[in-house]
Amino acid sequence: MASSKETDSAAVDQLDRQILQGLRLAPRVPFARLAAVLAVSEQTVARRYQRMRTRGLIRVFGQADPERLPGTTYWTLRISCRPGTAAVTAQALARRTDTSWVTIGAGGAELTCAVRVTADHDRREGLLHHLPRATNVLSLSAHQVLHRFVGRGETDWIAGDEQLSADQREQLLDGNDPGVRAGSEMRVTDEGGARVEAGDRALLAALARDGRAGYAALATVTGWTQRKVALRLGALIAAGAVYFDTEVAASLMGFRSAANLWLTVAPADLAAVGARLADHRQLAWAAAVTGTATITAIALCRDAEELYRYLTTEVAAIPEIRTCETVPVLSRVKHAVSLVDGGVLGEPVL
Repeated sequence: MASSKETDSAAVDQLDRQILQGLRLAPRVPFARLAAVLAVSEQTVARRYQRMRTRGLIRVFGQADPERLPGTTYWTLRISCRPGTAAVTAQALARRTDTSWVTIGAGGAELTCAVRVTADHDRREGLLHHLPRATNVLSLSAHQVLHRFVGRGETDWIAGDEQLSADQREQLLDGNDPGVRAGSEMRVTDEGGARVEAGDRALLAALARDGRAGYAALATVTGWTQRKVALRLGALIAAGAVYFDTEVAASLMGFRSAANLWLTVAPADLAAVGARLADHRQLAWAAAVTGTATITAIALCRDAEELYRYLTTEVAAIPEIRTCETVPVLSRVKHAVSLVDGGVLGEPVL
């Protein structure tokens, strides 16, 4: 039986879903603008957001963009563990600052996680070097992420049948400072701008905990004036050194059938197939990777029957997909920055 916390968190309605979709498009958008787009009061939006945030349903976070660091690469790992060791291995991986999206799948037989490698010495001494030697690990395959496929933003798995209209999306983003927009929406930046420095550590830690923190709160944490916070954060955002995004507890939203998909597509068809997949509402993420499977994706469905329908209709409708390996996700241990317990977003790993 679900806990009362999980049951309460799952009780979201159309307005909640549209608020979440709006924040995924523009994580730091002022509540007044979002309220105007949704035709409700600013107080209603603020109250509902705080309720969902307190219950571990959403986290807006900001962090340094590691893609701005020379030599940074991203990898998706598939790890087979000794019987009975998957959970402890997943927890250890989740508490590392260079990992994200840690899951236990295939009935507990396989772990997946994303790992960031940032420098030559990390390649020799980091996770990719040491993990194959871990006693709990039976086998490991590492797939470098070559390209993430980003859709047109017209649909979102969160909103379901209550998607924001094209006019609402335009109103939400029209005239916005690029800093309020989500990840890939705002990474066209000034290459010669500011860079993250050691003195920004307290600022970044505060943004990882709450990406919507105001200048007053950030000034308290950093010991700076609000003017200095505003200027420094504005410079980092303008340079693309810091970006904002969201995490949403999918299982608490009713999406209880998640799966990692490994698709085989010929190189000549990668771009076209990836573009089609990126617009599938059921996919939270899709990317081209190295290895036998050339595209990996994360599907989020409400139940196994919905996942079946998705595979046999929308995926099946793309003839260039030669094979599709489907690995059900048993549990998620970490999102982009937050640990997960019972489906609820917990503390970020800093």
